[in-house]
Amino acid sequence: EPRARQPHCALCARLVPAIAPLAGAHALSVEWAYAGFAWMALGYKLCVPRKLADAAEWSADLAEKVTVLGELEKGRADKVEDLQLFLAEMVWAVVRDELSVARAVELIAKTSIATREPLQQIFADVLWVVGFSATEAPPSREMRDIFYALCAALEREAAMPRKLLALSLETEAVPPAVCQMAALKKKHNQAKTKARYTITRYNLLREHTEGFSKLVYLLERLASLDFEPRAAPEQLEQTENVLADDIVRLAGFGHLCPNRMLAMALDIYELRLREQEPCLLAKPILGLLQRFPPKRLTEVVVFQLLAHAPPAGGRDAPRAAQPPPPPAPPPPLP
Repeated sequence: EPRARQPHCALCARLVPAIAPLAGAHALSVEWAYAGFAWMALGYKLCVPRKLADAAEWSADLAEKVTVLGELEKGRADKVEDLQLFLAEMVWAVVRDELSVARAVELIAKTSIATREPLQQIFADVLWVVGFSATEAPPSREMRDIFYALCAALEREAAMPRKLLALSLETEAVPPAVCQMAALKKKHNQAKTKARYTITRYNLLREHTEGFSKLVYLLERLASLDFEPRAAPEQLEQTENVLADDIVRLAGFGHLCPNRMLAMALDIYELRLREQEPCLLAKPILGLLQRFPPKRLTEVVVFQLLAHAPPAGGRDAPRAAQPPPPPAPPPPLP
């Protein structure tokens, strides 16, 4: 799918109404027909190309275009659409071989586009609009090659940064000189796979202090179901189920690690068992633990035991005697 349109790119909005009949006649969507038929239907307004102009004529034409483009760059927000239209006509003139790549790059180099990031983004949007037509359904292979040459020259002359070109253009429209398409597609697929299938889990308190604080609060409430006067068994069971459901939902919506939650519940369960035997306040925690698969619960318990187990032989066990160092070699014979 084409990349998301930039909010400030109003160029399509100006030209789409004029080319909508052409899009219907050719059984194309308006957006696809836009770049291919816009200038055929409307002609050039702000940037009229002169392909066969000699050096003197081009110098005069270049000075005139630089002046017009400079006024559009310094204009207010209402001049942004005219700036986009000027750049779009220039790029389309290059793609249609009505203006050479070298002269277009020379024109861009004499403006402040190469040094101002907002203007670079506008120009990148224009390259995307025209390049989408020049590479997706070009009338000839030559149009695509010219567009590739333009982008490569812009990157080579530092008029447009390579990263912005790679991010702004369609994957199929990125010239090989800017980025290899196979490598770009591979990175794009890897990023999509990582974003789709990566599951975030917070295992440490410092990673999600708010989530673990709420978890401690709910676990403490679940382990303190002691009402005065004593509640009915139905009310006690209902409260226990509600708190257990809230704990499970918190772990899911807060992306908390289930193993960490089980470890915290086991710590509170052990604390209650130390108080008295049998302990009625430990029963709700036991009901929460029974909601999880026995295998996962066993793994957490084993991990807890191994993590708190003393080293083999105890801390005060004497260390084994170190073997004596090997004897020194005999002196060499005279």
